Amino acid sequence: MEVIVLHARIRRGMLPGFLLVGLSFAPAPPEEPPRRPALAEARYRAAIKQFEEVWTYYRQSRTDSFPVYYWSRLVLDAQRDLSALPADRIAALEAHLERMRKLEVLVKKVRRLGFGFSIDVGATEYYRLEAESWLDRERTGVVGDVGFNRVDEILQ
Repeated sequence: MEVIVLHARIRRGMLPGFLLVGLSFAPAPPEEPPRRPALAEARYRAAIKQFEEVWTYYRQSRTDSFPVYYWSRLVLDAQRDLSALPADRIAALEAHLERMRKLEVLVKKVRRLGFGFSIDVGATEYYRLEAESWLDRERTGVVGDVGFNRVDEILQ
């Protein structure tokens, strides 16, 4: 008889414990956006660093405008790989467009002074218009990447 009573006391003591365990489960935290892979972040930082160096070289007349465009495109590609969110893609395109506007303004200023290459004027206008076109398509939600290839796809 003693064994049965002891067993019943254990069961009664376990019931409040189970209730507390069941009630102590908190709801799941809100889902966080996936973290950017460290490699993608490192690639983006490396592209920014190289773009800034090429931009400095262009301002010192040590290179032409194409490497500035090329490295801006690599920055754009790397920045797009950091996030799939539409707002982040738009921000990446806006940053690329701003870099192309600065390049175009500088090329025109240099040409007015009689320096630089005349072909850079038309080229930088194209780079800016291309960036505006991509940004417009991204903002309006036009499906497809017609005319927008990643730099690594162009080189294949």
